[in-house]
Amino acid sequence: MYSGVMDTIQNAFDQISATAADPDPATRAKQAAAILDRIPDLQKSLREIRRAAVLELRAAGASHADVAAALGVTRSRAQQIAEGQAGGTKKKAT
Repeated sequence: MYSGVMDTIQNAFDQISATAADPDPATRAKQAAAILDRIPDLQKSLREIRRAAVLELRAAGASHADVAAALGVTRSRAQQIAEGQAGGTKKKAT
């Protein structure tokens, strides 16, 4: 499962590099828009990978505090990740 996701993510990074190097600004803009459209799916896949890893740590006996220390987040954030909760609200640009 993870190798397919990682291949997809690597492909996206490769496409970003190729897009940045494209000499035609119209093509660059069009390709960038297509990549931006895929970001929500990539984020979902990465969140699923992260949650599965956190649940694996928990199943192995790690506390939420242990997971938090390993990930560099707060204990409450580690618990939220384990529960599948998305991150906090972000300020929108004005």
